[in-house]
Amino acid sequence: MIKAFVTCLLLAATTNTTFAQSDIGHWQLVKTKNKIGARSECSLVAVEGKLYLIGGDGPAEPVDVYDPKTLTWTKKAMAPVVMHHLQAVGLDNKVYVLDAFFDGNFPSQTPMPNVYSYDTKLDTWNKLAEIPADRRRAGAGEAVYNGKLYLVCGITHGHSSGTNSMFDEYDPATNTWTSLPDAPHIRDHSMAVVVGDKLYSVGGRNTSYRDPNNVIPFFRQVMLDVDCYDFKTGKWSTLAAKLPMGTGGGTAVNLDNKIYYIGGERATDTTPNGPQKDVYYLDPAKDNEWTKAADLNIARNGVGGTVLDHKIYIAGGAGGGQGGPPPNGKPGMQGPPPGGNPPNGGALNGGTPMGPPPGQRPGGNGGGDISLEVFILK
Repeated sequence: MIKAFVTCLLLAATTNTTFAQSDIGHWQLVKTKNKIGARSECSLVAVEGKLYLIGGDGPAEPVDVYDPKTLTWTKKAMAPVVMHHLQAVGLDNKVYVLDAFFDGNFPSQTPMPNVYSYDTKLDTWNKLAEIPADRRRAGAGEAVYNGKLYLVCGITHGHSSGTNSMFDEYDPATNTWTSLPDAPHIRDHSMAVVVGDKLYSVGGRNTSYRDPNNVIPFFRQVMLDVDCYDFKTGKWSTLAAKLPMGTGGGTAVNLDNKIYYIGGERATDTTPNGPQKDVYYLDPAKDNEWTKAADLNIARNGVGGTVLDHKIYIAGGAGGGQGGPPPNGKPGMQGPPPGGNPPNGGALNGGTPMGPPPGQRPGGNGGGDISLEVFILK
């Protein structure tokens, strides 16, 4: 009887588990020889053996370059405009930004009107093609395939409206845009990852959601479905394997042809919005469920992530409060309006999202310095 009872419990536990458990890998904080200022809603890109930290919520930020051989950060050219809520990508010796907010205050930020590239050899920014007016957005997923750049989903009107499923191709060789078939699901604050001949739109939420009763915040409207675009057939599909726990503002990378989805922020029925430590991975070629990997050391939202030398690096992100920079911050930051507390009880009750405690910059370690973490498989 006892054996049968235990067997039933195990079967029930297996049935109710939405993801596989794994002890794969570990995260460690990198002790760099020098420090740089913290930032969130940024992007981290690997180019020719170095890491490039791009953008950030607030005023325009310089490019900060990390050399893993010397464990040092070097400050480079200032960005030509404010750029945050982006997923930049590297191609050859350049970093490209196809989507970002560049003007306005929360929740009415405006997307950038042009593509920008940063030349890592010359340490210069270049203003490229104008983005079609009806395709401009931020919080979208960006990825590279066969020398072209792809942008999927995002939000067109700050944090108020315009969550979409748009899919576009940018050709840096001709400096031109092409609209492609929409993805199956709308999402923003999401990521894109290419594995083989397929692009995966993963994570994110519907920030456009507004509860008529002002009870459910958009932070809870996370997207668990993973959409897949096959470059060979030109068609979209949706995977059977759903994210076990969704977030907006996480990061995603391809390591060994597996998709890793990392961090982000979410609210639940009983908890206010906040950054998370969760890390999950999926082999899209054979897995029908996500597997839990080692947690981050620091909960992060709006974090940049990339792969270099068979390791995942992440940097930045908001890690001290309910998501977003300090209240009453600089232009572009996600604080509540000047002069008081957020309306309607804040993020938990559907009102304006709150930031970390006053006086604390975003960046991941509750202070003023960037926090760099690395994921090692062994």
